[in-house]
Amino acid sequence: MAFKSINHDDEKIFYNRLWKLMEERNLSTARELAQALYAEEIVPVGSASEDEISIIGSMTRRIQEHLNLEGTDKLQGRYVKAYCDFFGCSADYLFGLSSIKSENPDVIRFCEATGLSEKSVRRLIEDLPEDIKRDLVGFWSNVLESNLFYEVPLEFHQMCYELGQYRIAQDQIKAINMAAKKMDNSDTFVDTWRAMMESNYLKEAQPHEGSYHMHLNELLVNVTACLENWVDEYVPTHKKEIQQYFYGDLNKRLQESYDEFLKTTQFE
Repeated sequence: MAFKSINHDDEKIFYNRLWKLMEERNLSTARELAQALYAEEIVPVGSASEDEISIIGSMTRRIQEHLNLEGTDKLQGRYVKAYCDFFGCSADYLFGLSSIKSENPDVIRFCEATGLSEKSVRRLIEDLPEDIKRDLVGFWSNVLESNLFYEVPLEFHQMCYELGQYRIAQDQIKAINMAAKKMDNSDTFVDTWRAMMESNYLKEAQPHEGSYHMHLNELLVNVTACLENWVDEYVPTHKKEIQQYFYGDLNKRLQESYDEFLKTTQFE
């Protein structure tokens, strides 16, 4: 039986996919989903003559059944449509045939062609004011066209490797100290063993710590160089907009200062 408190990460199981969709809409029970469907006039029940309480009750019972289904063979067609309409998902996602929730064919094609996540694709095509969208698209086009496309993830993964190796050595040092505490600390052999092992792992850890910071610095240098180049290219081509922003902001600040001055003179 599926419960809200159970982990629902395995999206191969139908009720987990349904729970995930419900969580995105802040719905935690079958009744809440039934009420939400009714409120949006998405009512997948047979009789139109029933009253609101009966309809919601009937839907709640059916949805609760669905929240216990591992497969979709017993999922009624009218509920498939209702869920797709309400959650804005594709039937393929609902049936476990696709990991892409969107029913937008452009989003589906983009995800399948690039391997990008659905959320990232939505970011690229989301409806934004034209000037903001132009700047965002222009910036990320620069990133994709530059060597940062390769350098950032490669340096990032090197940093992860070096940090991981460093932490493994640190964990070994902690384990050695804990083991030594359980032994007789007054024993010279134990103290010598602990010091020797700790020294060995410190020697192992230090190069990885140095390499981590080297890759981080390399990343910062490359990103900074690209940003500076892009700024140099951006300013001349957007000079008019920058001037309008500057003078508009300056006038606003001057007006605020003038208004503040008038307020102070009123009290004198």
